[in-house]
Amino acid sequence: GGSFREAWPSGAGLARETMQQSKPQQKLGKKRHSHARPFGGGLPRIMRGPTRWKRGFIHVDELGPLDVARGLFSANIYLTVPKAETNNKGEMVSHTKDDTGTDDVISSWKRDSGGLYVWPLGVRSRLDWYRNAMTLSSLSAQDPEMQLNLQHALGKPNVIQPEPGDLVLLCAQRPHCAVGFNKGERVSLQCFLEHNGPDNRLLIDC
Repeated sequence: GGSFREAWPSGAGLARETMQQSKPQQKLGKKRHSHARPFGGGLPRIMRGPTRWKRGFIHVDELGPLDVARGLFSANIYLTVPKAETNNKGEMVSHTKDDTGTDDVISSWKRDSGGLYVWPLGVRSRLDWYRNAMTLSSLSAQDPEMQLNLQHALGKPNVIQPEPGDLVLLCAQRPHCAVGFNKGERVSLQCFLEHNGPDNRLLIDC
């Protein structure tokens, strides 16, 4: 494989504050800072069981339409992940079926505990936005009933089961969640990657 520089010639670096000079500062003749302070390069995230949201807290990190010219991604490096849930016999919990014979999204979290759910909902236009208005409005509320409604409205997610040492890069504008668990802990390092087109640097911040 090629190098990062070959894949993204514009390079990458830490995002920095946007330093704007206020009108009082302009009147006093104060000079503007030539170097804005950089943001952090990442944060450790620690979850210990039993977690509050058993099925995960569904959210987006940026509530906006998808755009090929720009986007926000979440990068997660997993250091520790909890073991899959088992029954009293030590057997891994299997997915349950609903009345139609398909996987029951609401009850399958035990099998996927400690993993990631990502839903393929993609809002790309104003029409998409209005069509999914009720679902999108629920993504900004920490309400158990709305979370349950989201589970039904979004349907079956894509399931990612990371292992220690894995890097998972996901679109932060798509609904996603870290599935809850009863025992163990999940330790990861996380940051955001923002791209504003191939002619601009990738910006890293947390």
